[in-house]
Amino acid sequence: MKNRLPLTFCLHGDRITLRAPRVTDAGDVLAVRHRSRAFLGPWIPMMAPEDDHLRSCKAQIRHQRNQWRNDQAYALVVADRRTDRFIGRVTFTEVVRSVFQNAALGYWIDVEYAGRGLMSEALSLALGVAFGSMGLHRAQAAIRPHNVASLALARRCGLRREGLAARFLFIDGEWADHEIYAITAEEWSRPQLAHGRGG
Repeated sequence: MKNRLPLTFCLHGDRITLRAPRVTDAGDVLAVRHRSRAFLGPWIPMMAPEDDHLRSCKAQIRHQRNQWRNDQAYALVVADRRTDRFIGRVTFTEVVRSVFQNAALGYWIDVEYAGRGLMSEALSLALGVAFGSMGLHRAQAAIRPHNVASLALARRCGLRREGLAARFLFIDGEWADHEIYAITAEEWSRPQLAHGRGG
């Protein structure tokens, strides 16, 4: 399927902007990862300290842009709308087309911006793009059972629990169980859900 989301993509919300990653984001990405390491470490895979430097970060962003071009994955930058500075990310990875039209969903935010409802806005906008321009039918998130904030965000944005995946990902030094949450295009389009988005 032809990629329907160009790298020029940019969508403004009330307080955040969603856009494609740029190599010029590397310095901000690195700064966010460094100051948020303890905050994010229990929930998402972190780069090894010896690999977490500017050259590596630029290479990672180039790889993300290449995956975007090839309709393999979409690493959406969450930027502060006032400054356009990188503050987080919503990702749709492992994109499978044909009869599946599915992607793995991930999200995280700078510790300094956490707890302000910005990721609710970002995730709501991102799901609209996923089921709109990207043409996905389903998005699935894997969340550690004690990540209360992330579970609440998933439910707030309309995802439903599908079950527990035992020893699903190697996170924070262990093979960790994850709750699987998912949403389909039909569920996203329900009028009653639309009224609760972005809170």
